Amino acid sequence: MRAVSDNWRLGAQALGMRRATAIWHILLPAAAPAIVAGLVLGTGRAMAETAALIFTSGYVDRMPESLMDSGRALSVHIYDLSMNVTGGDAAAHASALLLIALVLYFSVLAQLLSARWLQRRLSV
Repeated sequence: MRAVSDNWRLGAQALGMRRATAIWHILLPAAAPAIVAGLVLGTGRAMAETAALIFTSGYVDRMPESLMDSGRALSVHIYDLSMNVTGGDAAAHASALLLIALVLYFSVLAQLLSARWLQRRLSV
């Protein structure tokens, strides 16, 4: 939000907008691409670095039975297959391919949504 130019804030003040209205209608839409980029980078980093969680929080070695049941991250699963399961390399490679595909999918989706949002914002 601080990366948005002060001209946006000054323009909203010049129009007599309340602070909450200026944030909601001016600053958040102007900062949306940066917010989305931060979320995508944070999600990608979280997906890539969760193997370190094994040493800090452990992991569950059984399949979850419901959405509310505990489970483990995909990168922790890959680590477990490659280090602790005999002959688990093929499954680890397939899981790693799935993880790469998921990260790529979310990155492309964020890029498309950001471009679409920016195009719609500029055309108004």
